[in-house]
Amino acid sequence: MNAPAEAVTVAVGPGNVDAALAFAAAEARRTGRPLHLVHVLQLPPGQLPASDAYVGVLGGVLDLARATLDEALQKAESLVGEAVPVTDELVDHGRVADVLVGHTQLASCLVLQHRALSSVRRAFTGSTTQRVSSRAHVPVVSVPEGWVPKDDSSVVTAAVQDPGEAPALLRLAFEEARSRGIGLVVLHAWWLDSGYDVVAVDDAYRTEQAARSGEELATVLRPLEREFPDVEVEITVRHAPPTEALLDAAEVSDLLVVGRRHHLLPPRTHLGPVARSTLGHASCPVLVVPEPDRAAGSPQDTADGTAEVTTTSAGAQL
Repeated sequence: MNAPAEAVTVAVGPGNVDAALAFAAAEARRTGRPLHLVHVLQLPPGQLPASDAYVGVLGGVLDLARATLDEALQKAESLVGEAVPVTDELVDHGRVADVLVGHTQLASCLVLQHRALSSVRRAFTGSTTQRVSSRAHVPVVSVPEGWVPKDDSSVVTAAVQDPGEAPALLRLAFEEARSRGIGLVVLHAWWLDSGYDVVAVDDAYRTEQAARSGEELATVLRPLEREFPDVEVEITVRHAPPTEALLDAAEVSDLLVVGRRHHLLPPRTHLGPVARSTLGHASCPVLVVPEPDRAAGSPQDTADGTAEVTTTSAGAQL
């Protein structure tokens, strides 16, 4: 691995990765960090060059991979100009997700492009973005295929489920908003799991939930607002299915910030169904924040345990 430390690292696949390159280049310019491109060539396992024919095929595949990376390198250099150094790396061994997770040990963030695949094809191929996001050591940004930066200023939206579990997510969201010079929306969405939400929830209960959630968020946000006085913050509490609320927010956001589930859970459960749906369908880049390591122990009690049991919320543990 020849990646520079604290680089904005972007994964380069065999197809069009213009959206990921554009986001990564803008991030590198804004933060002053180097930009590093990684292309992982996935070769069939257990294959050895036992014949001249195979050597020829392997050489052709490596040449094609190098050409793909060279093309991406030229685009990246044109996007950043002389602002930051740009490096590249071709990896011809290992599984794609494993290699990319390994690169997050040195990177400041990892940027991937989410391909617009059919649900049938994705069922067979899986999602590299989801596999990497659930295990990465640093924030991972999923940029939807075809995304282009907005011409006018927008907002960063941070999705928060449990305010007490969200300090790391909120701090990063404040930093992203400040670096872009735009506002921050802190979003909490709740919906009854029972299936009878429309019948069971009346205006009074909806108002009570909004007031309680808003105050919990305001309490957590106060020290960060003092630390980031230049970031304008808005709290939004929505009574809606969490995935619907996040996808709606993506339509008007430059960046959607979500959190991973608890690090003590098995790796395959680190991304919950809301996060997976958001990564798969959001129209703006989605930043997945890894949970900071901490000593094992029981989760913190919430202000209202009943509400946590009976509702589905969007946020820090998606």
